[in-house]
Amino acid sequence: MPASPEYRNNRDDAPRPVAAMARAYPDGEEIPLHIHKRGQLIHAVAGTMRVQTADAAWIVPPALALWMPPACPHGMAMRGRLEMRTVYIDPGACENLPKSPILVEIGGLLRELILAALEEPLDYDESGRGGLVAHLILAELARMQDRKLSVPMPSDARALRVARALLARPDTPFGLDRWAEFGGASRRTLARLFRAETGFSFHEWRARLRAIDGLARLSSGEPVGAVAASVGYASPSAFTAMVRRNFGGPPRRLMRAQ
Repeated sequence: MPASPEYRNNRDDAPRPVAAMARAYPDGEEIPLHIHKRGQLIHAVAGTMRVQTADAAWIVPPALALWMPPACPHGMAMRGRLEMRTVYIDPGACENLPKSPILVEIGGLLRELILAALEEPLDYDESGRGGLVAHLILAELARMQDRKLSVPMPSDARALRVARALLARPDTPFGLDRWAEFGGASRRTLARLFRAETGFSFHEWRARLRAIDGLARLSSGEPVGAVAASVGYASPSAFTAMVRRNFGGPPRRLMRAQ
């Protein structure tokens, strides 16, 4: 990722502590590394997002959202036409909110509150409906719990090149030798980098990514057979076994837990 993220002022100058924005993106759109002064709850009602920071990556389907704290550099890529709903929180209102990015469930109440906030002007009446909606949004955000469905990202340029390629196409069938050639490193070096910089072996890291991507696809309504193939497994049973190894339960139960 570039060393100097661009600053994007979508709602940073809003006159109230909570501001909402709706925006659509086409399939394949990418937003380069950038920062906002405000914290963000990044949510989509359609489509799936891949969000990356220097340390980790998340695959975010409509059932979930990503909390991004103020001034945290991140980039995004869209899978399918994306209908995004973002809530921007002034740094002064983020004191009780997580200091690191976390993936969270979007419950019915929070989903409806976001829609209600979109109906309000940016300078909503703080003692009226807009103020009540904003207050409830902050109360719901303070209850967020991390779903812990992230993949740690390596920092070495060679390993990072491989990790990004797999994020884009987790079903790529290359073995470690081919990936090492792609990254410009020896097999031994690439294996060492993944272990040292992510805490996982290359094969463990790829399996975790495939499990997370598959769970995101399941939550978007794709059938398990298609999901298994899309992340590089020949059968639903192989995909299910891999998810069990990584997260301790079958895919459908894990999705119901959301």
